[in-house]
Amino acid sequence: MKRSLSYSIAALLLVLISCDYKPRNQGRVLYEKECQSCHMENGQGLGKLIPPVAKSDYVVNHREGIACLIRNGIEGEMMVNGQLYTGKMAGNSQLTEIEINNLVHYILVDLNDQKDPYQISEVRAQLERCKQ
Repeated sequence: MKRSLSYSIAALLLVLISCDYKPRNQGRVLYEKECQSCHMENGQGLGKLIPPVAKSDYVVNHREGIACLIRNGIEGEMMVNGQLYTGKMAGNSQLTEIEINNLVHYILVDLNDQKDPYQISEVRAQLERCKQ
């Protein structure tokens, strides 16, 4: 009985340690799954084909529209760090508000060194304004 209790406690601790509820860490995992294949591992983009999301003046200057951009995608010309990009980015309509919030948090804080991350209320308000 003592041994099974210690195994149960060890299993519980392992689960608790592996669960990471910090928005930036959940955002990093979402970035790796949803964004990295195009915007690359560190958000540096792909040359003149795909714009960077790290150290990106576009991300910083368009904070009020990033949640909608993630949800609905974007098409057309975009100036990022002095480079003109044209093309289309598909949206991620399957992501929840919380997932988008965590993804934007990671992009703003970790990839763009911003000190003022999104609040979920900002994401909800943005997504409400840009419903298609």
